[in-house]
Order: sequence, then structure tokens, then C-alpha cells
Amino acid sequence: MSNIDVDPAAAIGQAVGRVRNVRNVSTVRIGREERTGRVLVVIRVGLPPLLELPDVVNVIAHVQLAAARIAPKGAAVFVEPDVAHDEATPTETIVIRGME
Repeated sequence: MSNIDVDPAAAIGQAVGRVRNVRNVSTVRIGREERTGRVLVVIRVGLPPLLELPDVVNVIAHVQLAAARIAPKGAAVFVEPDVAHDEATPTETIVIRGME
């Protein structure tokens, strides 16, 4: 299969899914910034709810790196961690509690 046949969002999702502590990749969106035309990659990943805050930061960095290796050159990569993807507690509650 040539690179032309590969869906970049699917390839990014697969690469990100292999990052340690990523439980799921619920969203990969690729778009362009309105004014500049710069490629934007937005990824939402599910993380373990008991993951320590420094580990969350580490996972985000690895996800960004995995995505940047596949995304078009110069793309901006945004990662939204969902540390409660399988829990009833909203992510915002966990992050706020972790920063207190």
C-alpha cells in the first residue's frame, strides 16, 4: 500500500494507541487553521484514572511526539487527555483535584 492510500488520521490513531498508558484514542481530527492554513491535529486520548499528574504530562508528550512523526511537517498537535474516560467523574474534576 502506498502512502497515498494511508488515511493520516487512522495512522496517527494507531501510533498514538501504542503509547504506554493510552487506553483508547477516541478522536483524531485533522484540519487547517483559518488564517494561515497550517495543519492542525487534535487528539483525544483516554488515560487511566489513577495516573499521577507527572505521568499524565509524560503521556501527553509521547502522544504529541507519536502524532508529529506522522502528521504533515509543521503541523500543530493538540492533545486532550481524558483521565476519566471510563469513570463517572469528569476529567476537569480530576485535573483540578490533582493541581490543588
